[in-house]
Amino acid sequence: MRAALDLLHQATTAVLDADLALIGVDELGPTILSMQAELDRVRVAQSRALLEADRHQIWKWSGHRSIEDWLAAKGKTTKTAASKQRKLGEALNKSKDLADAVDAGEISPDTASALLPALDSGHSGSNADLVDACKGATPGEAADVGNLFREWHPPEGQSDAEREHAKRQRRGIRFSDLGDGMTRVDGQLTTTDAMTVENALRAITGKPLDGDDRTREQKNADALVMLADAYAKGEVRGGRERPTVVVTVDIDVLEGRTPGAGRSSTGQVVPAEIVRQMCTNANIVRLLTSNSVPLDLGRSQRLASDDQYKALLARDGGCRFEGCNMPADWCQVDHIHEWTAQNGPTDLHLLVLWCVYHHSFRHRPDVHLHGDANNLSITLPDGRTMPLPARGPTSQNKAA
Repeated sequence: MRAALDLLHQATTAVLDADLALIGVDELGPTILSMQAELDRVRVAQSRALLEADRHQIWKWSGHRSIEDWLAAKGKTTKTAASKQRKLGEALNKSKDLADAVDAGEISPDTASALLPALDSGHSGSNADLVDACKGATPGEAADVGNLFREWHPPEGQSDAEREHAKRQRRGIRFSDLGDGMTRVDGQLTTTDAMTVENALRAITGKPLDGDDRTREQKNADALVMLADAYAKGEVRGGRERPTVVVTVDIDVLEGRTPGAGRSSTGQVVPAEIVRQMCTNANIVRLLTSNSVPLDLGRSQRLASDDQYKALLARDGGCRFEGCNMPADWCQVDHIHEWTAQNGPTDLHLLVLWCVYHHSFRHRPDVHLHGDANNLSITLPDGRTMPLPARGPTSQNKAA
């Protein structure tokens, strides 16, 4: 290996010493692409060596916490760059088909890294088919293909609800003090929650104005602070306003007869289970399709009417879950008997209010509702069953 690295050093030195002024203009493009190809090959070699070093935990010898920390410190690079190299090694190690395609120059290292979530998902499809579908793709295109591939080939023996619960468990937002008067805010949300937040921030920032030179990221930051500030001042009130999101989904996918997913107007892949939940608690403009033929642009009976919503506010008094103090204005309407899966009608005695968290909790595969809104109870994952009485002024359980 030492001799090979010496040769690499010599070749790199020769490239650096080359006089670019002597290269014809028509040769510049091919020269740059040739360099990129060689850089990609070196990245692949380094990622494999990095994975082997991680297997031996060489980072412990110098007191680092991970191989990413070790490379960032020793290589004078960022942890993000080091993490990308490790992920590349993991992706190549998980699929020989992918490794062969990268070695052949059919898939770039960045595109290979973008396939790692799909390779890690325990899908029931063929890695060879996934790799073939991504040859020549950009990293963004490959990530999109990987998302769709996971929806079309879910793990065997796992329901849609179980998969969505697992995804939701990965949600989180972190605040990290950088020590220089700035704080890093990062994390991840489910696709539905992210679209809700993004649309709300976009509404707050409004249309572009002359002289406003802020980036989209800066506008999002300002809008988030404005929203929190308004809440602190008591100026934020709930209501029936919902982000409007256009989701295109095949009717057979929505009804659970075939695998697949929906797609938002911004191109995001939205799992079918999420589309079903979105249809019950948001003003969703839906284009239901069968063989690409539009069938429906929305079914009004699926959503509670304004009058029903007002009655729910008065009856439930907030989230129905025991001990939850989320006010009614901040809650979402849910069908006790699911509109799609159980053909649940949109009748007042079969509607209930939940906060965002407990709405998601109620849809867990190991959680079950019993009765109707006037005699509602829930069985929890540990097997306990608890009553969920309404607490509003018009409920049957109001104090005498």
